[in-house]
Amino acid sequence: MSIPAPNGVDAPGLPAPGDQANAVLYGTITGVGPTAPFAFRGPMNLALWDSINTALTTTAASLNISVASATGLAVGNAINSVNVPRGATIATFNAGAKTGTLALPPVSYPASGFSVSNANIILPPGSNVGALVGATVTAPAGSGVTLPAVTTVVAVVQSDVAPSLNSSGVPGIVQLSAAPTAVPTDPNPRFLVFAPTANAITVTGADNAATFTGGLITFNATIQLERSFDGGATWIVANLGSAGALAQWTTGPISLTFGEPERQTLYRFNCIAYAAQGTINYRISQTGGAAESLAIGPLTGG
Repeated sequence: MSIPAPNGVDAPGLPAPGDQANAVLYGTITGVGPTAPFAFRGPMNLALWDSINTALTTTAASLNISVASATGLAVGNAINSVNVPRGATIATFNAGAKTGTLALPPVSYPASGFSVSNANIILPPGSNVGALVGATVTAPAGSGVTLPAVTTVVAVVQSDVAPSLNSSGVPGIVQLSAAPTAVPTDPNPRFLVFAPTANAITVTGADNAATFTGGLITFNATIQLERSFDGGATWIVANLGSAGALAQWTTGPISLTFGEPERQTLYRFNCIAYAAQGTINYRISQTGGAAESLAIGPLTGG
């Protein structure tokens, strides 16, 4: 067990709302200097990546987009924006014109109400069924549901309402282009996969908080992972593997998993050179004893 950090040295390590990790150290690096430390123990995830923030403009029912700045953007970039579904990426891009198109990921929802004589199916609250019109629908093998080839969503019969603190929400009902040719013998929901079309884009306007990430969006800095065994008085640069290579990076993104067997060992990032484009983001997280089949003592709090 390392020497515990005195008050004021160790960061809270509290996860963001909805984050299910036991402890998380996260933030952004904006210049030379260290981040706050936290006492991790057990299996950990480490991520270090650059992101670009620029306004993203969309048009409802269209896959066309435009951006305020094309610097650093390219085909394949992932997009985090309230204007597009989660997981959307850039499909085509014209940097000179600052325009492009979207690629949308498939989505899966548990469906019920199957009948060989009725093309309507029920989807759970929060499915945003209006965004599924035009989507191609497939049933995974083994689901017990057989759909005709090229089945699509043709209409919304009942709009869904997402759950809230005061309500369990309202399920949605959509009409398929054809009724299933085989259905399960029990009423339990079965997952269906929807490949959305431009109807999944429901916002016309600009999102000034849109962020883009990708393998070609790289930072220009030197950042190293350090740890302390004496409560933060002495910091040692970590190394990777048996070859002794320093855990020091001059470009990203970086994503790796490792473990710390000793309690009260502090971890932090330290930026020793900075000339970044965009925003450098970092995250170290642990999911303690609950994720291990054999846990030796509590893993929270170091």
